[in-house]
Amino acid sequence: MTPDFVELEFVRRFEFPPAIVFDALVDPDLIAGWLAHAFVGRTVGSPYDLVWLTSSSFPPTRGTITVFDEPQALAVETDNRGRFQFLLAASDGGPRGTSTILTTQVGVSVDPAFLPRVAADWQSSLDQLDALLRGHPVDWDNWDRDRSGAWREYLTAAGGR
Repeated sequence: MTPDFVELEFVRRFEFPPAIVFDALVDPDLIAGWLAHAFVGRTVGSPYDLVWLTSSSFPPTRGTITVFDEPQALAVETDNRGRFQFLLAASDGGPRGTSTILTTQVGVSVDPAFLPRVAADWQSSLDQLDALLRGHPVDWDNWDRDRSGAWREYLTAAGGR
């Protein structure tokens, strides 16, 4: 059976200016606080490689940056997680007077049975990004205790089991 190509979109508002949110998408130390260990370049064509921290069963992801437009857009093509793109737009509000509307677009070939898991992974990761921006990076050693409940809620909401 050939997997379906699916495009997902998630929109979140963060109470920080786009430059701060963009940094959390491209700085390896910050990425490790919400997504994975990372090796990231800062130009089109450079790597965006991830080593997942929630499970040793996930193989590392090799990515290539296809769009790097600081602080408005970042797009990455990967070898095993499809394509993901972050679009950042400034918005009024937040404690600094400017907040960010982050649109995350994900394009992936996936068996329909696994689509709820992909959606739950991204929703949970965006929660983790919000927590990092507020000064609370993921405690990866205790991810199951601290965050798996929210992930399971996203999985259920997306139609998974």
